[in-house]
Amino acid sequence: MDATQDAVTKTPMVSTLSFADGVITKIAGVAIREVDGVLAMTGGFLDDIADKFRNQVDLTKGISAEVGEKQVAIDVDIVLEYGRDAQQIFQKICDRVRDRIEGMTGLTVVELNVHVSDVLTREAWRKQATDNELARQKKLAAQGV
Repeated sequence: MDATQDAVTKTPMVSTLSFADGVITKIAGVAIREVDGVLAMTGGFLDDIADKFRNQVDLTKGISAEVGEKQVAIDVDIVLEYGRDAQQIFQKICDRVRDRIEGMTGLTVVELNVHVSDVLTREAWRKQATDNELARQKKLAAQGV
């Protein structure tokens, strides 16, 4: 078979690659957790209810994304560590999220909005997280789970 016959017999292929919003929020969540000074990401009322029934950390908590064919916009709610430079942490979040999403998906991050919903010392945050986990375990034990 010569090259002319190969070109004639191959049918052009139409293909697409798309990403669910949840994939983008998960990539962003992992990237943000790598930034020192971000203690947590916070969700709304429904996230707080869902946390009571989860056995593991929700990497997408406090993150929403709008994914298009070539672009993505992301909103994030975080808890900032007290005493840290919010502007510097914001820049690190922007750089890290953009690098991870664009590198992994090829999508362009056109908007990234970070909302600081709380500021806590690392010690206060640890105590709050421990207290919340103990309360969740007690509730599960009372339900016989």
